[in-house]
Amino acid sequence: MESHSAHSWKRLTRAIVAVVVVAAVVVGVWWLWPKPLDTSHTKVEISASSKFADAQLDDLVQASYRVNAGMKNCSVDKVKYDERQSEKIVDMEIDADAKGHGSALGRAIGEHGRDGAAVLFVDMTCRDPVDDEDHEEEFMLLPQADGTKAWELQDRGNG
Repeated sequence: MESHSAHSWKRLTRAIVAVVVVAAVVVGVWWLWPKPLDTSHTKVEISASSKFADAQLDDLVQASYRVNAGMKNCSVDKVKYDERQSEKIVDMEIDADAKGHGSALGRAIGEHGRDGAAVLFVDMTCRDPVDDEDHEEEFMLLPQADGTKAWELQDRGNG
């Protein structure tokens, strides 16, 4: 027959094992459960702009966050708008479209003019590596039905 203290130790050991197993399951589920896009530590670099007001560039960064919201378990490390670099890419996209290479941004510029074109550079880190962690995003500031203008993603690529 078991002593009372031996029986108590077995019960205590079973209880501890149960707590450890439950804790491991909770941590595992938390680790595997998809986390929303983290923008809490994003470094934002915006050059001086002759094309856009500060508020428009702030809206551009927010538009990037919205289009990347589906990137689970990722954090945006840096978002950069450099007007000189952006304009070089805009020129390349206009040229690509003119040569028939199918540039979405080039087509949008043909329809709406180049004044609303901007290229944003986005650096991301994801728990599971994905192809477009560090990429460029090509936006157009386009008129909306309510008379305002909003940023609309035209294309993205490895920049």
